[in-house]
Amino acid sequence: MASFTNLALSLSTLGTKYLNQLFLVTREVRDQATGALAVPADYSELGILLITVTVLSLLLSLTTIFIIQKSPWHSE
Repeated sequence: MASFTNLALSLSTLGTKYLNQLFLVTREVRDQATGALAVPADYSELGILLITVTVLSLLLSLTTIFIIQKSPWHSE
């Protein structure tokens, strides 16, 4: 079970990385010395990112349950 947990954590990290590359969401960053704006905030893609994560989570979970139920390892 620990190896499955490690696999899920690795997949989660990779998924987060690729989704963050696909949907650009940035927070405001200011230069500490001058207070000048270094990176402006951009949350325009946050809504579609949240919807995508929700749909992917649901589909991956249901697909996994379906595959396990059809395999020889399912519980009765």
